[in-house]
Amino acid sequence: MAFGWMTALKIIPWGSVLESAPHIVRAAKQLFSAVKTDTSGFSAEPSPFADEGTLSLDKLNKRMRLIEAKIVELSNEQKSSAALIKSLAEQNALIVDAIDVFRVRVMILLIVCVLLIAVLCGLILWLAMNK
Repeated sequence: MAFGWMTALKIIPWGSVLESAPHIVRAAKQLFSAVKTDTSGFSAEPSPFADEGTLSLDKLNKRMRLIEAKIVELSNEQKSSAALIKSLAEQNALIVDAIDVFRVRVMILLIVCVLLIAVLCGLILWLAMNK
């Protein structure tokens, strides 16, 4: 069984995985730190003055600029998330391909083992009959 795992480990393109791993980790850290630190000053809850109808044009413009900035920030986060997901999907595809090759090799090994057992049984029977 250890031989099979060693074969699987040899099949996986570790150079590509290790090469892209730091980029993925860095992107994930940036993405999560951007999500954690919300410094836009925008609150999802409506302003307490919104119901009173006393909002001035300046306050509305300021709120609109904050909302636009938040939309741009969310758009950038969405693009970063999409890039990270794409990178993870590519790595996942490489690993799935390697596992598929491993599965085929294990099946071939199983067939060879069954054939060797059949040959060994036949050899034992032949030796037993010739004595």
